[in-house]
Amino acid sequence: MKLTRREIIKAGGVFATAYFLPRGARRALAGPATEKVLVAIFLRGGADPLNLVVPAFDADYYLARPNIKVVGELDLGGGDTHGFGFFPLCTNMKQMYDAEELLAIHLAGSTDPSRSHFDAQDFMEKAAPGDKGVTNGWLNRYLGVINNADPIAGLSISDAPQLALRGSAPNVAFSAISEFLIQGQFATERQAALQSYYAGGASDTIGAGVDAALSAVDIIQSVNTSTGVTYPSNKLGKALKDVAAIIKAEVGVKVVAVDLGGWDHHSNLNTQLGDIGEDGDGKAVELDTSLRAFRDDLYNSGGTNYLNHTLSLCMTEFGRRVAENGGAGTDHGHGGVMFAIGGGISGGRLVLKNDNWPGLKTGDLFNGEDLQVTTDFRNVFAEALFAHLGMNISAMEPVFPDFSIKQSNFPGLYG
Repeated sequence: MKLTRREIIKAGGVFATAYFLPRGARRALAGPATEKVLVAIFLRGGADPLNLVVPAFDADYYLARPNIKVVGELDLGGGDTHGFGFFPLCTNMKQMYDAEELLAIHLAGSTDPSRSHFDAQDFMEKAAPGDKGVTNGWLNRYLGVINNADPIAGLSISDAPQLALRGSAPNVAFSAISEFLIQGQFATERQAALQSYYAGGASDTIGAGVDAALSAVDIIQSVNTSTGVTYPSNKLGKALKDVAAIIKAEVGVKVVAVDLGGWDHHSNLNTQLGDIGEDGDGKAVELDTSLRAFRDDLYNSGGTNYLNHTLSLCMTEFGRRVAENGGAGTDHGHGGVMFAIGGGISGGRLVLKNDNWPGLKTGDLFNGEDLQVTTDFRNVFAEALFAHLGMNISAMEPVFPDFSIKQSNFPGLYG
């Protein structure tokens, strides 16, 4: 996002309201290398869980999907007791799984049965299934509970704040580091003029927003984006390259929201997950290669293993129906799959609630059509806040309204 003067003034609402850095202050770039970061990666459109993480042991999978069944899946083995496998082109995720840096949570999702993309995405990003009265995002509420006053702590790599980060707590959104600047000629002079024009009005909402925006510009533009890792030239790869640079710069980021659209595969499912030729990589390949580059970039940077300090959660608003449709795809469903990467997790496992796979027979499905949800996504979020970011369960009530958080319900990202 290139900021004009008009856009900076308008940013008083985008970057939050009146609780940013003290006027004129600029956050120091130094910070402890052990500072933990949570990255939320939203796979928008409803990623198909059964072809991403294949229940190869279940004969009913092949009966339900005679034309789109996956063959040659990458056997997970090791930690699971069933016989699941990754989509064949997810070779990097398989290597991360084998290195115990990645795990998959099957039958995860929302307790609300909506098959509307808009509602289901809202419910997940607000961590409030079925409750349209909640208007702010779960990551924003987390920042509010910890009394964060630094806009750099919450970042959306997008043109506007991701819903998970929208709310009153300070946060910043930009599509790329290279775009987050004051554009045009005499940018330095224009920035100084803006600072001077809005100086002295600490209670002025617009002035506070402008000051915060300029602080964020200063900090983000100081981030060194050079890396020895080659990222794929797709949307997610470019976003995660910037995220890795910001994490390694130790500027105080705590939570980051990134998204990747295009997972609504009503037709040609396996083609769109895999190699789609002239249009570039399919979605599973884009996810696989981008996560691997991100992992490599964080793993050993200047002697610091930032991968252990960074937990990434991949999520999608709902799964797909078990049976294939007439277009070699799948329609909107219910239960899905989530992935957790890094953060010192106990990886190399396929996680199921009580280690139970209910099966794919009609009588075992939600409404006779869909995968069940046996792991509420809020328990995944809560474990991430508790075990990774160190948040007390007793402090989580504002983050997860009308939901009882119990450690015994955590899926077990950390064993």
